[in-house]
Amino acid sequence: MQPGHAVYCGRVGHKRFLPKQHGFDYPYAAYWLDCSQLTPASLTAVGIQAERFGAISFRRADYLAGDADLAQAVRDKVQLLGGIEPIAKVFLLSPLASWGLYFSPLTLYYCYNDRGELRYLLCEVTNTPWHERHYYLQTLSSEQQQYQHQKAFHVSPFNPLDMEYRWQIEAPTERLFCSITNLKQQQAVFSAWFKLQRFALTLAVRRRILIRQPWQSVQIMSRIYWQALKLLIKRVPVYAYPKSRGSDS
Repeated sequence: MQPGHAVYCGRVGHKRFLPKQHGFDYPYAAYWLDCSQLTPASLTAVGIQAERFGAISFRRADYLAGDADLAQAVRDKVQLLGGIEPIAKVFLLSPLASWGLYFSPLTLYYCYNDRGELRYLLCEVTNTPWHERHYYLQTLSSEQQQYQHQKAFHVSPFNPLDMEYRWQIEAPTERLFCSITNLKQQQAVFSAWFKLQRFALTLAVRRRILIRQPWQSVQIMSRIYWQALKLLIKRVPVYAYPKSRGSDS
C-alpha cells in the first residue's frame, strides 16, 4: 500500500486492432489521494485546493455520489456490488479539477484491508458524449492480475455493447499499470492502458504538471473528440446508443 497523497505521471494510450488499426498515447497525470485525509488542511499542504476554484482542486461532488465521506461512499458501493470483506483504507486515483473544470473517463478507487492488502478495485467509468457513470467492482487476489467480465455499459460509439472486458490490474507501487482490453468472441478489438510513476506532490512536480497540462480536463475531452474524428475518417463503424445491461456490476 502506498500511503499519503501523491501523483502518478506517465502516459495513457489507446490501441485499436479491429476493424481498422489506430493508436495513440498522451501525457497523463492522476492524483493518488488517501480518502481518509481529504480535509482542507491535508490537501492544501500538498498544493491542492479543497472545494475551491484553482489550478488543482478536489471537489467532493466530482466523484462517487453518496455519503459526504468519500471513503464511506466507496465502502457502501463495494458492499452494494457484492464485496463482503471490510475495507480499512481507500485511495482515489483520478485527475482533479483544473480551473473549475473536471472530466475523467476512468476513476479508480483502490480498497485495502487492515493488513494492507489490495482487495477491491472500484472502477468508475464515464462515457462520452453522454457523461453517464457506471461502476464495476473487481475482487482482487495477489495470485491473479487478469480479470474478465461482460461489458455492461456503452462507453464509446466505436465499440458495441456486446463485448467482454479483460482487465490487467497490478497493485500500485512506485509504478502503476492498468489496462482494459475489449474482446469480441475472445478476439482483442481495442485496448486502453496507462503506465505511470509515483511522485511526491512537491512544488516543482505540480509546476511541471501545470506547464504540460494546464487544462487537463479540457485536454482530455479535446483529445477524445480529435481521435473520434480520425476514426470517422478511417470509416470505423459507429454503434447507436443501446440500453445498458442493467445496474452496476
